[in-house]
Amino acid sequence: MIKKRPLCVTVLAAVLLLMLLPSGLWMEKSLPECRKPAEGLTGKICKIEPREDGQAVYLTHSYLSDKGILLIYFDAEQPFSIGNTIRIEPPYRIWEPEAPTNPGQFDSLLYYRTQHVTHLCRAKNASLIKDGCFWPGELLRRLREDLSIRCDRLFGEERSGLLRAMLLGDKTDLEEDTKDIYQKSGMSHLLAISGLHISIVGMRLYRFLRKRGCSYGVSGSTGLLLVLLYGGMTGMSVSTARAVTMFALAVAADLFGRSYDMLSALGVSALLLLLEQPLHVRSASFLLSFGAVLGVGLLYPAAASLVKVKSKPGGAFLLSLSIQLFTLPLIQWFYYEFPLYSVFLNLLVIPLMGVLMICGIGALFLSLLSWKLAGIPAFFCRLIAGLYEWLGSQTLRLPGAVIVCGRPELWQMLLYYGGICGFVLWRSRGRESDKWQLCSRTAKGEEEKEETEDERHRRIRKENLQKGAAITAAALLCVCLSLRFHRGLSFTMLDVGQGDGLFLRTAEGTTCLIDGGSSDVKQVGRYRILPFLKEQGTGILDYVLVTHTDGDHISGIEELIIQAAKPGGIRIGTLLLSGQSMEEEPGLRLKELAEKVGISVKEIGAGSVLEDKSTRLTCLHPAKGNVYKDKNAGSLVLRLTYGEFSMLLTGDLEEEGEKEILMQKEKINCSILKAGHHGSRFSTSGEWLKEVRPELTLISCGKDNSYGHPHEETLERLFRSGSEVLTTTGQGAVTIRSSGRGFTAEGFTMPIGCI
Repeated sequence: MIKKRPLCVTVLAAVLLLMLLPSGLWMEKSLPECRKPAEGLTGKICKIEPREDGQAVYLTHSYLSDKGILLIYFDAEQPFSIGNTIRIEPPYRIWEPEAPTNPGQFDSLLYYRTQHVTHLCRAKNASLIKDGCFWPGELLRRLREDLSIRCDRLFGEERSGLLRAMLLGDKTDLEEDTKDIYQKSGMSHLLAISGLHISIVGMRLYRFLRKRGCSYGVSGSTGLLLVLLYGGMTGMSVSTARAVTMFALAVAADLFGRSYDMLSALGVSALLLLLEQPLHVRSASFLLSFGAVLGVGLLYPAAASLVKVKSKPGGAFLLSLSIQLFTLPLIQWFYYEFPLYSVFLNLLVIPLMGVLMICGIGALFLSLLSWKLAGIPAFFCRLIAGLYEWLGSQTLRLPGAVIVCGRPELWQMLLYYGGICGFVLWRSRGRESDKWQLCSRTAKGEEEKEETEDERHRRIRKENLQKGAAITAAALLCVCLSLRFHRGLSFTMLDVGQGDGLFLRTAEGTTCLIDGGSSDVKQVGRYRILPFLKEQGTGILDYVLVTHTDGDHISGIEELIIQAAKPGGIRIGTLLLSGQSMEEEPGLRLKELAEKVGISVKEIGAGSVLEDKSTRLTCLHPAKGNVYKDKNAGSLVLRLTYGEFSMLLTGDLEEEGEKEILMQKEKINCSILKAGHHGSRFSTSGEWLKEVRPELTLISCGKDNSYGHPHEETLERLFRSGSEVLTTTGQGAVTIRSSGRGFTAEGFTMPIGCI
């Protein structure tokens, strides 16, 4: 089957080659600082998007890179049009998108580079230099704005944001809770303008015109023009561009009397997209969009030839299952979780999407004539949208609705897709063998003999064995893909900017988060800590420990507690705070929030021990009942032991607290020290280091922080003590692994090797 499609083989080889080559080959390079203008940036507007807090303007420029786009965020809507040449007036701030510094963190650099955006800018003022206008793009933008306003009036405040996302691709006012329901339940594809939308908009119009007697040329050109305008108006995403290209090829095949081959059309659309931007091959939208179609074009025919489903519901289920199975590794790779019941849920929601689209487009069209008439289809839109949200939220209440599986290893991905390819080849050879035997009998003039009872029983037994073997193999592949292997102890100091976030997984699988907050990274829990936990396959946090209640240690923990109450969120077993923290306002708020969502809250202090069969975590400070004027002095100090390996975690402890521990004559020497207070000059004293004697010291701090952490005095003391030093500013997240004897240290952004 594949041999007859050389284009598909060529595109597949190109995709694999692009994945192996470094992505930096296709990233636009920034120009030297001397080339950048001191005052004002001038460029032509190529795209304008609304935002909840203002407006985003895409500007072509030549100051910051040889080629590329500057994305400017304005706090208020600007009176400009696509095609205008404008000057960005000082003051403004320009920065480059950041690469991820933690496992699981969203890759902003890759995301923006796929759109040819090289720099981001936040500005207040801009002036018009030239009043040129690109009318097609500007007309579509204004049409989208007008339709968005009509959506607000037709669908009401409660449903407007959702239906604007579904009909127009405008997610500006889409609520986070609604987005979470769709994503976690497996319906997020309904929020992206994709092949489903294009087929509903274009193919139905094309078939309607053909049934009314219009020629192939008129029907095809009308349908193609409509999908091009619709795709352009909604932003022409990767999935939209793929669907538009495949629709155009289907229409062309009808027009020229040729057969349409889905896989060949898919290959053409992939080739065109990769020629425009090779980085697409690493993006989730590209791989999931094309993976879904491959599930329809490759896996579904092979599965249908084996199962031979005759009913429409059975065929729809098999189709949905084929798409799910083909995209499962990609979903786990990019999102680290998968919705268990999405196959069944999509059987209900996808058929209704056609009704919603027709009613939505009809309501917008009728609103030009009469708002009362438009209210009738708008009512059905609101009804279906409400049903979607109810079905999604109810699905998430089912046991195991969202499986947090973590990111699979590369060998697991290869094994899984190798199994899929083997199944497809096996079934295609079986179909070709059956066709050959039929043709052979026909050529010889032989009539098909009626089966005897024994032959029928043998055939049925053989088919059942084949089905059983295929189902068993598929189940084993899914299990193998979802297995995660953890050996020994692992400890990660996350890069949370100016703050602390430490994750521990023992050899027995016990999970602990020690602090989680930041003073310079907004929503650090949502964008850094939570993605990391999911990437690690952590569906349950057994313990969350708070060393003290400064915001840069608990802001992310508050977010984690809030999400734990939502369906499909990561669960938290026990929250541990010191006695003083429980009496302070931030600690009380944290405690009340945790108890409200069913999380156990307990006090921890000197002498408290957490342990399992492999690891022991002992609290050395503060003593229960002690109260400190300075929160830092009352920070929890924890000593971790695993075989011969040990760590000392000191929160924001400074010299006063260090002296108190030294007076107690506690055993504090360790393999690794987590430096107190982000490397402040008032912590990690020389006397302290003489007793601790660490081989390696870890420091968590933010880049260019206003405190000057880590201070030079502290670094000098550490170097004099003979300790190696690793920081989040230099290495990103730092992961320590130990078998109970030695240890290795690994930096996320800069390899370190063994220490």
